[in-house]
Amino acid sequence: METRTKIVCTIGPSVRSYEKILELIDAGMNCARLNFSHGTHDEHREVIFSLKKAREERKIPLCIMLDTKGPEIRVGLLKEGQVPLKEKQRILLVGQEREGDAQRISIMPSSALESLEVGMRVLFDDGYIISVVVEVTKEGVVVEVQNNGVLKNRKGVNLPDTKVNLPAMTEQDRLDLAFGVEMDVDLIAASFIRSAEHVLEIKRYLIEQGKSDILVMAKIESREGVDHFDSIVQAADGIMVARGDLGVELPLEEVPHLQKMMIRKCYLVNKPVITATQMLESMINNPRPTRAEASDVANAIYDSTSAVMLSGETAAGKYPIEAVKIMRRIVKEAERDFSYRDFFHVQSRQPFRDISISVAVATVSTAYNAGAKAIFVLTNSGLSSRILARFRPSMPILALSPKLKTYHQLALNWGVIPVPSTFAKNEREALEIIGAYAKKIQEVQEGDLIVLSAGTPFGVSGSTNLMLVENIGDVAVRGQPGFGSLIHGQIKIVHSPEEEKEENLIRRIVVITRCDPSLFSLLRQVGGIILQNIPQDADSEKYALELAKRYNIPMIYRAEAALKFLKDDRSVTLDPEKGIVCNGSKKAVKNG
Repeated sequence: METRTKIVCTIGPSVRSYEKILELIDAGMNCARLNFSHGTHDEHREVIFSLKKAREERKIPLCIMLDTKGPEIRVGLLKEGQVPLKEKQRILLVGQEREGDAQRISIMPSSALESLEVGMRVLFDDGYIISVVVEVTKEGVVVEVQNNGVLKNRKGVNLPDTKVNLPAMTEQDRLDLAFGVEMDVDLIAASFIRSAEHVLEIKRYLIEQGKSDILVMAKIESREGVDHFDSIVQAADGIMVARGDLGVELPLEEVPHLQKMMIRKCYLVNKPVITATQMLESMINNPRPTRAEASDVANAIYDSTSAVMLSGETAAGKYPIEAVKIMRRIVKEAERDFSYRDFFHVQSRQPFRDISISVAVATVSTAYNAGAKAIFVLTNSGLSSRILARFRPSMPILALSPKLKTYHQLALNWGVIPVPSTFAKNEREALEIIGAYAKKIQEVQEGDLIVLSAGTPFGVSGSTNLMLVENIGDVAVRGQPGFGSLIHGQIKIVHSPEEEKEENLIRRIVVITRCDPSLFSLLRQVGGIILQNIPQDADSEKYALELAKRYNIPMIYRAEAALKFLKDDRSVTLDPEKGIVCNGSKKAVKNG
């Protein structure tokens, strides 16, 4: 598994070509973001076609995200494209669309000016130019500039001291969403969400368009969004912590703890969360990030973010592919240091009344206790895998869904490896499908233990109520790991040791029910030992282990029902490291 934390890349001029998109995928991109604050529908259409072609060529899941422009507040057009502003200078802000100058500047939409009062701040260009309201007149709002700067066309405006009456969607947003529906994107990132109703309005629009399966992620970029976060996270399918505008609207020193708060509340309600903006920003112009940026990415991993995002670094940077590769390296190193079991211990202690969550807790707990190599999950909508991801297990979560849309959406979920969309008739068939894929990508090997989470009745959404513990492959008998390495051979059942001859047992894998020193000479040339004993028979275990080590014989013990399922002369593979016996000859596969 490359990384548990997923990587979102913004597509722009630097990586718009098909070849660059393939390079982004190979470097580690899991989700492609299209920023609809820039570009035309024709340009975005071309990119989406390339993304879909690339994910099909690479045979990987790739989530395609449409990031809306949203109800932004911006300055209008300015003479010569920009206006120099000086400290103490006063300018009139008006709601009429006109060409601005050093005395009068238009603000769009005009309704943004209605809530301003004397003493409130008006910030331009991501807060780089600060002004304060000194007078409200019939013509408009007079502000006094607090620092020198150059204001350019269409720059953003922030009003951090007031609640702004803006719609959830502008007319342009509706056109963009209709385009997203036409292109069948996987996810909408809704900008400037300030209430749960804003999320629901967008979802209602998608339902009307017959696309209720497109997920809606709310971008938190304002004080209102923070104040209403608890209801927003319940309504949305995920959250983007948009630290750029958030750091303008709120004091900078509040952003770190708000980031931690939002990430925590997201995983507590089984929702993915993206940490975004300025993560490796210096790489727009430099081949390496700053040490502070590397620490910023790592700390987001320690906070348990689901994904990290690159914006200008990939969209318009000089080193877009290098930025993704470095991001992946930082993520992998931080994940190596993450305390997965401690995290699960803390998160699983609270009581859960929801059946699906209770099954998820049991699944992860069993996976740890049994030493499982992976968790398999069957899911229609992706919810079951998101619930499992909430507990941040150290083993990969392989999720199978019959829906292609879910397959690509799950690419954004922490720790989830989506299995190519295939219909399975029942749990056993699904287990075989996921197991075959897991072996193909070398997440598991023959004989490995896995835990499967599913629901009955099979294929019904929201009914996760079943957990199975299974071995990968055709396992005939399970026991306890003993001594030695994997070996192939033919079975010989030893019912009465006193009646057996040593030459008849040479290189055979023998099944015995007890062991003591009197059997050492008889069994010293066998190929392997399967001891079917009860746990209370500690002496047999001790002597069998002594025999195995003395003559270098592979051995397992407590092999329940070995006499029932194994017959003389059957070809099997004895795997002492896993404590299992498989039918037929299996190759040993080393983990990389």
